[in-house]
Amino acid sequence: MNSRNGKLHVTIDNQPVEIPRGATILEAADAHGIYIPTLCAHKDLTPYGGCRMCIVEVEGMRGFPTACTTPVEEGMVVRTQTAQIQSVRNEILNLMLSEHPCSCLICDEKDECKQYSVTVRKVGVTTGCRFCPNDGQCELQDVAAKIGVTELNYPIYYRNLRVEKEDPFYDRDYNLCILCGRCVRICQEVRAANAISFNQRGRHTVIGPAFKRTHLEAGCEFCGACVSVCPTGALSEKSRKWRGKEDRMVVTTCPLCGIGCQVKVLVKGSEVMGALPAEEKQLNDGQLCVKGRFAITELVNTYRRLKRYQKLEEGMQIEVTPDKGLAVAAEKLTGCRPDEFGMLISPNCSNEDLYVAQKFARAVMGSNQIDTIARRYYGGGFDAYLRLFNLAAEYSDLRRASAIISIGLDTRYGRSVVGVELRRALHRGARLITIHPRPHNLEVMADVWLNPSPGDTADLLDTLVMLTQKIKSPAVSRGGNHPEELAHAVAVMRDSQSPVILVGSEFTHERTSGRIYDAIGNLARNIGARILPLPAFNNLVGSVRMGAYPGILPGGHPLSDQKQRYHIEKLWGGPMPASSCDWAGWNGRASDHKLKVLYVVGEDPAQYRHLAEFVIAQNTHPSQALNSADLVFPAAAFTECDGAFYNQEGKLLRVNKVVDPPGDALPDWQIICRLARRMSKKGFDAETLADLQAEIDQVAGGFTIRIPIGPLPVASLGMAGAAPQPVAASGKADGKFPFLLRVAVDEHTYRGYPLSHWVGGLEILFPEDVITINPADAAGLGIGDRDRVMVTSAAFEKTWTAAVSDSQPCGELRVTLNQDDLAGGNPYPVTIRKSDV
Repeated sequence: MNSRNGKLHVTIDNQPVEIPRGATILEAADAHGIYIPTLCAHKDLTPYGGCRMCIVEVEGMRGFPTACTTPVEEGMVVRTQTAQIQSVRNEILNLMLSEHPCSCLICDEKDECKQYSVTVRKVGVTTGCRFCPNDGQCELQDVAAKIGVTELNYPIYYRNLRVEKEDPFYDRDYNLCILCGRCVRICQEVRAANAISFNQRGRHTVIGPAFKRTHLEAGCEFCGACVSVCPTGALSEKSRKWRGKEDRMVVTTCPLCGIGCQVKVLVKGSEVMGALPAEEKQLNDGQLCVKGRFAITELVNTYRRLKRYQKLEEGMQIEVTPDKGLAVAAEKLTGCRPDEFGMLISPNCSNEDLYVAQKFARAVMGSNQIDTIARRYYGGGFDAYLRLFNLAAEYSDLRRASAIISIGLDTRYGRSVVGVELRRALHRGARLITIHPRPHNLEVMADVWLNPSPGDTADLLDTLVMLTQKIKSPAVSRGGNHPEELAHAVAVMRDSQSPVILVGSEFTHERTSGRIYDAIGNLARNIGARILPLPAFNNLVGSVRMGAYPGILPGGHPLSDQKQRYHIEKLWGGPMPASSCDWAGWNGRASDHKLKVLYVVGEDPAQYRHLAEFVIAQNTHPSQALNSADLVFPAAAFTECDGAFYNQEGKLLRVNKVVDPPGDALPDWQIICRLARRMSKKGFDAETLADLQAEIDQVAGGFTIRIPIGPLPVASLGMAGAAPQPVAASGKADGKFPFLLRVAVDEHTYRGYPLSHWVGGLEILFPEDVITINPADAAGLGIGDRDRVMVTSAAFEKTWTAAVSDSQPCGELRVTLNQDDLAGGNPYPVTIRKSDV
């Protein structure tokens, strides 16, 4: 051993190399550009040695050890390409190919066929590589070419397995499977999900969930990790079939939730063709959820994207030139008083978009009536939710946690990368307490599951706060939780040296959400925990920092901060409006004041159509409602522009342009700047992103693309003026309304629209307008699965589709609605019946 640098000296194919102690022969060869074929090895997986393709000769060692499992030793002499090794590898590969459709691999016309398509394709979809969806991206294909297989020495055995096409994002053709085990191992070792395994034995071995369950039933997260590591075409992504290899890839930030996962967007020609996780240790660490992995391609490539400016004339949207569209908007806005104008912008937008939008409202229109949908989404608990960021944790805290308290969180689909880190922490010995009102994916691994009854969540958390303060409190049983369960949970919290609290969205729409979030903060202080809020919107933090609310200035300062106001006025070269003008109509409250012009950026204008005489809508996708806007401006999606946003940790993450936007579409901030210049307003002359970021840095302070920023400053909190939440009657069931309904709001959205509107597979995972009912309750009411039912409360009457499920508690109902049906005041006492009765 080299005592000076701690490395070992080995010789591979007569080439002396240095390698760190503990490395395998395969790692040593890869590090020095020496090719050793392998089909089961992968950099993220434990060495397996299953395929036997990486066998080598080692002087002094009997037999042919596998390079992936054999650690190097000082002075080791390795040979990888001897005639005997090549012969054995060829034999092993022949055995594999005897059960794998391979006609094109051994055809002597394969090169000409691929280039010119001159050979008649004699084989079907399951027997020829030219018909394989992974043709050109198959590792088995590459290994066969490297080894030089030209003929098979064994009879062909076709397994004749059914091609599985039922799942939403990828197909499974196990006739192409070589049983390398990569998919099973990455599901178990890396994702820790254990959704699939080897089933049966010998030649009948197949891969899939145990006990013949579907992947949905087995808890599959559809993260796509198995697809990424499959070396053949056995697993193929539906949207990328037969697309071949990408031309390039660009690393950017996923905007589909608040985590900010780093993602490699794959590009072929001028079109996005797929997405893979990037190796970012501080965030997603090479993992993605179903949305980041599979939704991006369909989302940005849909034929329904807005591409042209449109103007409403005689009930029809007519395409107009950008100049004409901006001219009409400028004319309408010029004669608009400050109190007659309102601007609503999505918290999915970048910091640059948010900053320019609020500057337009204040500097051009003289109005503080700028807002985001976040206040409506979080309702009366918005300020309390923002205060949680004072105790914001980082992912490094989760990775070091000795106890994890999960509140209202299900990590199966959305935020599954958090679930991966959570399961890893549990494997290291961390304890888990989950507080959730219904069965979810964390209950099976939790030390304690506290299950509050409808309306009791705030009381349960207040009890935990008292118990962790060591204040004597009565032995209560909230929501079916026995005092022993509460005592166990408190003991886990008190004994933990580094607890972390995860906050999901389950209790966002409780009528006591403000109390719930305040109790979470108090609980964290009592036990010394850090909090990881998991907001539904990717740039909620940025919307506060950029000042996109009536009562907040850029930098997160309150509107009353005279020093900051003077600083901004000096930089902008003009006065700022002083009144907060927190208009009631933003959040569904009663208002007799109708706006003259409403400018909606990144939201569905349909739900705000009634609030204004004239509506300007600027978005990437069109509203499904007819005549929802008088003017429509096409905007660039996140893959089509540069920018940045803050994730829930307060870190500034970069968004990188991948492809050009379609048609006349531009980044939101550029469209708003062009409109301001059209109105002859100064201060909107930024030509490049760098110019704009320099201005934001001056106005908001601390804005840099390179340095992570900490949690929200205390001064910026409590100033957003959240709308009061509607209260639902008593919140208790009675003889007239015997059921309690929990209403959830779809948080899987992008720029105002549910992702399931644009991504077909997500309709299965995130169904809307489906009400879940217990089988016993359904039987008593004569309701069957998929029946249309009428649900009535003191406040509403709705018709939805019934889903009968054992996971739904008796006497309780649950429905998920779109954001335009936002509701507050859970739970709702209701009655339910078949709609045709």
